[in-house]
Amino acid sequence: MKAVTKTLFIGFVFAAFFLTFSTSVATAQEMTMKEYKAQLQQWVDREAAAKSEIAKCDAEIASLNSQISDVEGQNKSVWSQIYSEIGTTEAEVNDHRNQLNSLDNQLASLSALSPEELFKQRKELDAIEAKVNAHKGDKPAYLTEFRNKIAALEGKIASLRGKMPKALYDEYTVIRGDYLWRIAKKDDIYGDPLQWIRIYSYNRDQIKDPDMIYPDQIFKIQRESGPEEYLVSPGDNLAKIAGSMDIMGDPTKWHELYNANKDVIGEDANMIYPHQVLKIPR
Repeated sequence: MKAVTKTLFIGFVFAAFFLTFSTSVATAQEMTMKEYKAQLQQWVDREAAAKSEIAKCDAEIASLNSQISDVEGQNKSVWSQIYSEIGTTEAEVNDHRNQLNSLDNQLASLSALSPEELFKQRKELDAIEAKVNAHKGDKPAYLTEFRNKIAALEGKIASLRGKMPKALYDEYTVIRGDYLWRIAKKDDIYGDPLQWIRIYSYNRDQIKDPDMIYPDQIFKIQRESGPEEYLVSPGDNLAKIAGSMDIMGDPTKWHELYNANKDVIGEDANMIYPHQVLKIPR
């Protein structure tokens, strides 16, 4: 009897425990679902608020785009009036800009050269400078943008000219027994004795008499003529040289060329010789 009573008591306790546990689990599940629904509602509310803000932003963007379009239209109208006033068009202005930018790129390439290499490319620099000067007469050049651009290009050209040597030459130190004919004949000089007059005329500041040179004098051995020098060729005369567009562009200025080189040429202006180096008066 006691054993049965004890068994019933244990069963009752176990049943009570199971009922309590089941209720607790159900309650826990019910609370989690409530929390989930609450959180889901928060997300729904936040999404609605975000969509509302996006709609406002879209409206503001549309308004700003409209304002930008209006301003761009006004700017275009103003520039059209400006182009009309100076007698040009937007297409011509863009072309002018592209051409100046191209010249700027060419100058950048030249600036990467050594002074000696730059000297050899001096005709390219001359051509660029001529183009820059020509662009000064273009109608778009009235605009401040292009006046400043042209001024900047001129500054770069001046800088490159300052970097460029006046001429390319080597140096030779006179030794005992030398004379100009013998020096010019040397393979590492000109390999041609007839070019002695080139050494003489190029070193006129040191050589007063071509028959009188002295040991330890240092002569410049011209390799390439500079922009203010001219190397006489067979068949040249002063009028022909002065008339060259690269020199003076006017044959009647031969007397200016003569006066600048009278110490080398002598009294007879008709007597000039191949390989003489003449100064070009600018």
